[in-house]
Amino acid sequence: MLDETLKNRFGFETFKPGQKEIIEHVLNQTDTLGILPTGSGKSLCYQLPTYIKEQPTLIISPLISLMDDQVMQLKRHGEHHVACIHSGMDETERTQNAKQLANSRFIFLSPEFLLQPHNFKLVKSLDLGMIVLDEAHCLSEWGYDFRPHYALIGKIVNHFQNATILALTATAPSYLSYDLKQILNKSFYVVKTTMNRDNISLSHKNFADDEEKLKWLLPTLEHAGPTIIYVSSKKMCLTLAQKIYSYGFLTGIYHGDLSYQERHTVQHQFLNNEIPIIVATSAFGMGINKKDIRTIVHFHLSTSPSNYMQEIGRAGRDGEQSQAISLYQPDDNFLLETLLFTDIVTIEDVESFELGQFLPPEKSEVLEILYGHYTYQQLRTIFEISYKRKRLGYMRMLGYKNLDQCRRAYMIEFFEEKLSEKPKQCCDNDSEINKINILNRKKVKRKMDFNEKLQNLFK
Repeated sequence: MLDETLKNRFGFETFKPGQKEIIEHVLNQTDTLGILPTGSGKSLCYQLPTYIKEQPTLIISPLISLMDDQVMQLKRHGEHHVACIHSGMDETERTQNAKQLANSRFIFLSPEFLLQPHNFKLVKSLDLGMIVLDEAHCLSEWGYDFRPHYALIGKIVNHFQNATILALTATAPSYLSYDLKQILNKSFYVVKTTMNRDNISLSHKNFADDEEKLKWLLPTLEHAGPTIIYVSSKKMCLTLAQKIYSYGFLTGIYHGDLSYQERHTVQHQFLNNEIPIIVATSAFGMGINKKDIRTIVHFHLSTSPSNYMQEIGRAGRDGEQSQAISLYQPDDNFLLETLLFTDIVTIEDVESFELGQFLPPEKSEVLEILYGHYTYQQLRTIFEISYKRKRLGYMRMLGYKNLDQCRRAYMIEFFEEKLSEKPKQCCDNDSEINKINILNRKKVKRKMDFNEKLQNLFK
């Protein structure tokens, strides 16, 4: 039955690894955590059961770009019973989608939207067959200090007692199952294939300073194919993009402070190969369904193995050979530590909040959202554990820069996974890596003065 539905509804002859097992458990009403690598068809794991169950599915999604991409893909394949509401829409669009909720087969909403009582009224009477937690690692990565509403998703899930929960992610730290149980009060059957992507080679380069990084990077981009360059800050986004543009390449920037329309435009240009290079913070990637990204460069190291594996996983979704290259110079250490630890909520912040003392508005807002659902002691424990996890992931990434063993094995070991077989182009420590050789044409040309233009007319 499943194979027949797969062929008739989606046009595929066979399932990819992990898909069928996840779908079978979901149809048996088993709450399931599916861990499948980027590009392995996680969306199918909720779409196919939705058609079989003939009940609406709520997809709780972390990013606007992710919602937009999945809605677009569904509509492209003929599905029109789709509703999506997010902050990038104008009032008319939001109103239209709100009216469609009751008749929709797929409903895409953020946790922040759902946890507002007047918004929850729109869906609370629906007979949901499934609730999907898309990019479920966000519950662990973002679930307290960055996106505190993620830590309250249990309020939504527990309202729909008859709905099966499907959590999906490409990267799962060992504690994700524990976090899901703590936040949702539910146990999950885990289906895990591998986080390893054989077609992405791993390399790392150490430099004395950023100028040396640039001397290596700029000529490398000439033959890197479609490329994402990850940087640590919005300021660096603009600075680096300007240097690449001056070197001759059309270049887009992407960070959290851009408007919805600006982000949408950059994504569209990149998807359509109008610009070959994106310089971005970690805000870019989820929901960017571009299969031919050949190169991922980390101008600054990621702050955790989870982020790193997510970000490099955006390369080579078509299965073709791709490359992930990270760069480091000594000043990066301070930069990354500042980025990771300066604004986190600490045990001391919880104690100050309990005593009614002043806190920065961002921290105060986080604790106000969480307070009432958690006791002060629970909050102290939560943020102590959060700090230790961040420190552990950060130290793992610092170890990556001077590694003399297999980079691939080192990285997936963090997720309690062992490398069964090394690909031919594994990493720069144990393989002869063939560089990607796909030309990025230089499209930025020097402006001609009037006399030059005049001369060209008569050539």
